[in-house]
Amino acid sequence: MKTKILLIVYTNNMVNEIYLDNAATTRMHDEVLSTVVNVEGNFFHNSSAQYGGSIKVADQIDKARQIILSKLTREKSGDLIFTSGATESNNIVIFGKITSPRHHMIVLAGEHSSSYAPSVYLRNSDYEVDYIPLKKDGTANLDVLQRLIKKNTTLVVFSIVNSDTGVIQPSREIVDIVKRVNPRTHIHCDAVQGFCKFDFDVAQLGFDSVAISAHKVYGPKGIGALWVRKGVNLKPIMYGGAQQDYRPGTENNAGIIGFAKAVEVFDTQSSFNHISRLYKRLVDGLPNGCTLSIEYGGDKATQINPYIVNIMLPNVYGQTVMNALSAKGIFVGMGSACAKVASKNRTLIAMGILENKTKNVLRISFGIYNTERDTDMFLRELEKILMELM
Repeated sequence: MKTKILLIVYTNNMVNEIYLDNAATTRMHDEVLSTVVNVEGNFFHNSSAQYGGSIKVADQIDKARQIILSKLTREKSGDLIFTSGATESNNIVIFGKITSPRHHMIVLAGEHSSSYAPSVYLRNSDYEVDYIPLKKDGTANLDVLQRLIKKNTTLVVFSIVNSDTGVIQPSREIVDIVKRVNPRTHIHCDAVQGFCKFDFDVAQLGFDSVAISAHKVYGPKGIGALWVRKGVNLKPIMYGGAQQDYRPGTENNAGIIGFAKAVEVFDTQSSFNHISRLYKRLVDGLPNGCTLSIEYGGDKATQINPYIVNIMLPNVYGQTVMNALSAKGIFVGMGSACAKVASKNRTLIAMGILENKTKNVLRISFGIYNTERDTDMFLRELEKILMELM
């Protein structure tokens, strides 16, 4: 009886809350959840063993790999390595390429902490690291990038979509500039906030490696992948079994197969159209005094991923407004959840926004389960809260 009561309470909470922090994580799709439960119960065998159940699991993992690969690229030009998530994928590439103080690394300013923190560690360890500044619209300053590239530039790292602002970087231009100046430079892309949200081909864009994560696309947590172009060599950062070239250890059967199911059921075009309508409804309905952070400097970004909206509030702390919204069952963010202990927003500061202003922001990130009603209720409650605080 107690179990039933707990389930009822949990379900009611899920129905009543308005969740607008999908860039932090997403609720698992029902079909994915069913798949994960089935795998945990029926395909639990170790895929590296040689008996019947293990062979079936290995086959399912191979099918999952092909499903995810087909979403990343139409070319058979790379391999997919399953990891615990994009943080591990980014670290595998960074520490697998930057293996000597003679190696020069370039990172886009405002990058996710899973790329930025390793770059700070390397810089503090006397490695040569430079940062590409952002323009006021949040895109990379390509002129500075060109000047930063050297003969010993080993690695360039950037996200296809910024997790704070939703700005889409000019990937093809970045790749062309880097490869023109130094063709040997490895280009790694964190595609977490772009994967499945809109169509792109990682091979055609010229990336050498790409990180993705399942829990951003209604898949399980704790599972991600690293796409590596054929011919690319990385120094392993872990040693153990021989399951995957750069990532030893027993595969996460349910996570991998659940990840593939999430990719399989994700309708990119339908979802994009739905989210674009919500984005426009939100932007058009912002209370007086609220602006988009990407427009704060007077410029508009060339391309925006409508799944993420960064709002500048009128002289009110974002933390205060976020807490007030949370009390009403409306959950939003202030930026990347992985940087929650940070005292300032590196992305907005890199865009030229004053540090004290970066505390006056909210990040709203839409998902497929959000509705027009969710958007309207958020706007209505936001306006009420601002009127009370100002």
